[in-house]
Amino acid sequence: MPSSPAPSPVVVLSDDGAASGAPSRSAAERIASTLTTQAAVDALCKNHDMPRGFAARPAGELRACSAPPRGSVCVYAHMLETGVRFPLHPFFCDALNHFGLAPGQLSINGWRVLVGFVAICHEAGVPPSMALFRHFFKLYNRNDWYYFRCRAFAGVLFTGTSYSQSEREWKGAFFFLTSPESWRCPVRWGEPPYKSSAAGPALTSHQKQSAEKLLAVHGTARDLRAYLRQTDLAAALSADLAGAPPPPQPSPRSTVAKGVDPPVRDMTDKMPVEKTAAPAARTEQVKSEAHGDTLPMSGKKRRREEGTATNGHHCAAPVSTPRAPSGFDPRSPRSPVPDTHDGDGAGWKAAQKVLEGLVTPSRERHFAASKPSDLLASSYVAVLQAANYATFSLNYALELDEKVVARERDNLALWEQVEKEKAARQAAVAELEKVKAELEIAQATAVQQFLGSGEYTRRLAEHALPAYLRGAEEMKRVALRHYPRLDATKLVLPLD
Repeated sequence: MPSSPAPSPVVVLSDDGAASGAPSRSAAERIASTLTTQAAVDALCKNHDMPRGFAARPAGELRACSAPPRGSVCVYAHMLETGVRFPLHPFFCDALNHFGLAPGQLSINGWRVLVGFVAICHEAGVPPSMALFRHFFKLYNRNDWYYFRCRAFAGVLFTGTSYSQSEREWKGAFFFLTSPESWRCPVRWGEPPYKSSAAGPALTSHQKQSAEKLLAVHGTARDLRAYLRQTDLAAALSADLAGAPPPPQPSPRSTVAKGVDPPVRDMTDKMPVEKTAAPAARTEQVKSEAHGDTLPMSGKKRRREEGTATNGHHCAAPVSTPRAPSGFDPRSPRSPVPDTHDGDGAGWKAAQKVLEGLVTPSRERHFAASKPSDLLASSYVAVLQAANYATFSLNYALELDEKVVARERDNLALWEQVEKEKAARQAAVAELEKVKAELEIAQATAVQQFLGSGEYTRRLAEHALPAYLRGAEEMKRVALRHYPRLDATKLVLPLD
């Protein structure tokens, strides 16, 4: 990477972020960019294959935490050296949006962890998600920059996430990058919500299996920097660099409730509706079930509807709405399909086997003897009933999830209170130490001033005068004893 001489405003920080002789400002406000020329910025972007359409410019007098120019974000050289490419990977945008951080707020450790997580997810065949990431890592702040640490209880994916002495110079190597499209992440520096990063999320059974796959990729924790050097980051970060595709628009033919899962809705949209074989009563029943506003009918009511439907009309295959299956308990919802879908074909094969097991020999004989139109109508109604069951189970699962979220919110509130108390205690201790130091300095200054004052000289003379007079009298007696003819009145010692 080309280097340029650092300008005079640059301040080198110590390990604890303090700058000798610097005013009371944040660390990011005290550091100017070391990439002072357009040539240095262009060479850096060229060395890291910056795509066309992205325009880079030196920071000039701006700081990393300053409001960026229109359409720009602050980018560090260490981001490119770590393996980050533009446009940003969709997971990087998800992480920045979740924590409310601009790209420049993540330290070299933060970007290494994000890149390593995407790489190990690619290696394990697991889609990266914020739930899995927060299960393994927790966000921390130090001197205006944020970084990640492993959660010990979840299992350690990487080691060696701390940066060495020589890597502290990355804070000054920043510039501003303009994108041809709008950024899908925050561009201004902000404060992340601590409640979103304090406690790890509650994983579903599928997510727990994905977490186990990530831990089992190498068996033991890998050194992060060695892992990034040995891994094909281009292959891991090349998927969906333009971002996630927009969600599919709902079909106007859809007659299934909004709460039904999209795969079920798509399947029912593609099914042709039988117009001639189904009687009027059955049509009304299908419409009511399609809206998903009612639960399956009881046995007596179902038999009355069947009698009304078949009276005076030909129906090759009777259609009925079964009751809830035996053993169904809304307090303990179960899924008949194994939760093993990881984005590949393994989950669909398992689901196909389960569906094949649901067709009994008697149903196979019934299907063989029925007309295609009757079989289609019966299958359509069965799909709607399954959608109603899925909606009911989904609503109950959402209620349980709300309770879990409420409990987690209470725990986060307690955690925030503890952190506030701890911060207040640390501030009080720091203030006490400051007052003690100031008091000692004031005492030493007062003593020095008193020793050099006339009051101290006067008090010292008053204290020494009695002894001086006694010595003078003793001297007179000794002199008169040896020389009795001397005049005693002339034996006087002057006081200076």
